[in-house]
Amino acid sequence: MNRGGSWSAERGLSFPTRTEEKTEQVKTIVLREVVMPEFKRHLSNGKQFLPPPEETHNGNGNIITVSAADDAGSSVTEEDSGNYSNLHAVFDEIQRDVNYIYKACGKLERWEALVNSEIKGLVFQRLDDGFKERMNTSSSSLDNTVRTKFEVQLDKLLKVHKIISDLKNSICSQPELAPSADLESESFKSATSSMTRQGIVNFPVQLPVVNIGREIAEVSTFEEIQAIYNGLDVTLKLCLLCFSVFPENAIIKKKVLVHWWVGEGFIDFSSSITDQGGKTVEQIGYGYFKDLIAKRIIEPVYKKRRPGADSCKMNPLIRYAVINLAERAGFVDFDSDRNPTAKFTDSRRAFLVRTKERSSMEELTNNFNLKQENVQTLFNVSETNFGFRQDWFSKMKYVKVLQLGRWQSSVKHVIEAEDSGFLKGLKKMKQLRYLSLRGVSRITELPDSICKLRNLRILNLNGCRDLEKLPDGIGSLDKLTHLDMYECFLISRMPRGLALLSELQVLKGFVVGKKPSSGEDQDHCKLKDLAKLEKLKTLRIHMDKSSSLTDQVQELSCLEQFKKLRSLSISWSRIYGSSAPKRNIQRMITTIYSMRSVPRTLPSFSSPSLPVLLEKLDLHYFPESTMPEWLVPDRLKQLKKLYIRGGVLGDLGQECSTSPWSSVKVLRLKFLSKLQIEWREVQALFPNLVYLEKFKCPKLSFFPCDQNGVWEKAEDHTN
Repeated sequence: MNRGGSWSAERGLSFPTRTEEKTEQVKTIVLREVVMPEFKRHLSNGKQFLPPPEETHNGNGNIITVSAADDAGSSVTEEDSGNYSNLHAVFDEIQRDVNYIYKACGKLERWEALVNSEIKGLVFQRLDDGFKERMNTSSSSLDNTVRTKFEVQLDKLLKVHKIISDLKNSICSQPELAPSADLESESFKSATSSMTRQGIVNFPVQLPVVNIGREIAEVSTFEEIQAIYNGLDVTLKLCLLCFSVFPENAIIKKKVLVHWWVGEGFIDFSSSITDQGGKTVEQIGYGYFKDLIAKRIIEPVYKKRRPGADSCKMNPLIRYAVINLAERAGFVDFDSDRNPTAKFTDSRRAFLVRTKERSSMEELTNNFNLKQENVQTLFNVSETNFGFRQDWFSKMKYVKVLQLGRWQSSVKHVIEAEDSGFLKGLKKMKQLRYLSLRGVSRITELPDSICKLRNLRILNLNGCRDLEKLPDGIGSLDKLTHLDMYECFLISRMPRGLALLSELQVLKGFVVGKKPSSGEDQDHCKLKDLAKLEKLKTLRIHMDKSSSLTDQVQELSCLEQFKKLRSLSISWSRIYGSSAPKRNIQRMITTIYSMRSVPRTLPSFSSPSLPVLLEKLDLHYFPESTMPEWLVPDRLKQLKKLYIRGGVLGDLGQECSTSPWSSVKVLRLKFLSKLQIEWREVQALFPNLVYLEKFKCPKLSFFPCDQNGVWEKAEDHTN
């Protein structure tokens, strides 16, 4: 059925369906060169049936003279129809709006079918009705009956005018799209929202039936992002395409992406030394984030107004554009719902995605047309359970990235493996650079074959709560730079091979336990053994609080030998080890996460000295009530961030300190029920503080914090 009515039927016009619009490439030709010119010609022909422009009728039936110029710039609304009687002005405004739509449609390739449908269904039918009764009398013979016809026609024209105006407004006053990547252009701003902390502009357009505004925004955003993309260097292009696989509005840790980029080879350690002036991969990666933020492709995500953002997100419209770019480049395969798939025939990248309808694990492991040898990256986006046959898993001989663990920050994203037997297939993956099992349960041990991965750079075991030990031969991973064992609660002994990892830069979860008794294994790595790792910059230690004071002091006394160390975290709690009864493990985890205070059972520390170049210090469940002698400003003149969480600390040394912490900019105090200090004392002790955060510290007095417990120094705009 021709919804366009007799007007379109008698001219033999046809309109493409939605399916045709999606499959044909010449989308704007019919609309721009046939439909719109014919419609404009029809308006011009219809205008000749109106009275002369200088004459029309007022409400009393008398002829009055009106200059067309008087109302040329007027804006007509339906509420004004009782007094407005200049048909020429109505026609002029309709024609202006149609011309506007005509020009805008020339730049919007994907919009043809939608606009055709709107014009055909809403406008043409009304114009057919409006022009069925042609005006065939002269102005000199008009009577009250003719005047009534004018009123009827005017009413119909005003309705047409409203439809056309609404259609024009749905374009969101879209200017002509700039061919260059001008990020300040109005078209880009209208297609993005909340692109900085304060936000640029919201995109409010939402048509009731067909979201024309969304279609326009997607097209214009794609053109803008494509222009930016074409101007990026190859490395930054590849880094940008990685954002396409994450769900809409996902908050992504920068570290996750940096590790992925390292695994793919987008960031190379050798180039970080030679070409980047000795920067760490994190510094190089964060530089890429800075570039993408400056171009407004991604936006930083701040937590509690903190001065730095360790996460980011992408606007849905920009994500849609990046998905198109990734698919065109053969970087990722997507399904019809824009989810990345497990197919890797073209992209060499497979993604594990679980939806309500399906799990990509079946697609990956049961598709006999897929050759595992072609897989370069296997990335778990949202799969919560997986199990690989060892023979299938071992065939991924050329894989570089295995992100099997969770990338999300929240521990609520639980991932479970059927067992850890499939990991024996790792021995054939000689090209593997990045392995993440973060948060995967039922991984009880790592096979010795993992020690043959001579190209492995990053090993993330964070949150593997069932993991009981590391392989003894781990020291053969001579290219390993990052090892994260934090929250692996069952590991109580460190293999001696850790001291052989000469390239290690980041080590988290190193356990300092009790000294073994005479009958126990004595061959384990001690903290002092790590002092010779000259590239180590980040260290996270787990101290067994049940060990003797002498043992703790002896272990910590070697810290000043870590000359390159910049970030140090020490936590005190009981270490259970793999021999602990399983019923005790959950109790221990609950204790840690509830941040309960540690009873003061230890005398004061005196011996340890911290690395003089330390910039960040994080103390968890500190077991003393007073600040120790080694934690004083004179010994840590480079310290910028100080975090103290949990424990029974009662002061910050405000009574006995001889000098302030002049270098500290950020101070975070959490779960310190005994800490007692006033705001004025904090200001005196930390004179250059710019950010403070407190949580569950009931005895802190007169702190000018907001409802989130945050104080931030006001910016000085006087200079």
